[in-house]
Amino acid sequence: MLLFVMRHGHAEPLSKSDETRALTDEGRLEVEMVCNERASELAQVKTIWASPFVRTRQTAKIVAEAFGLDVEVQELLTGDTPVGDLLDAIADAGESIFPLMLVSHQPLVGSLVNGLCGSGDEHPMGTASLACLRADVWAKDCAELEWLQHRP
Repeated sequence: MLLFVMRHGHAEPLSKSDETRALTDEGRLEVEMVCNERASELAQVKTIWASPFVRTRQTAKIVAEAFGLDVEVQELLTGDTPVGDLLDAIADAGESIFPLMLVSHQPLVGSLVNGLCGSGDEHPMGTASLACLRADVWAKDCAELEWLQHRP
């Protein structure tokens, strides 16, 4: 199974709250460029889950519109969610949602990618970074990193 993990694009520094911070023009462009670079791979995605925060929903919408998909908002995808809770939710959803794309925040995206691959902090997840992982089961140290695309 394939799992795509994306960190939101560059967001405005100030807002009324962290949850309402929106993508900047630069952030939108970063996401579009990464999606264009990986269009053939992203065309496989069946399901997109995004954090409820504005910048992640905006990031996911760019991907969804490019590939004719809908975005499902998942409360579990905030940055401070324990990785185990997210993996439980993925397991509960079943294999029919794969290939699945998650759009979220640090530290969750970094912890998820590195934890699944058993790679410590080897794989950084900057804004608009997109990782593709392959596994038969989603558990610590059980996935292989197929590729990691950073913003151009």
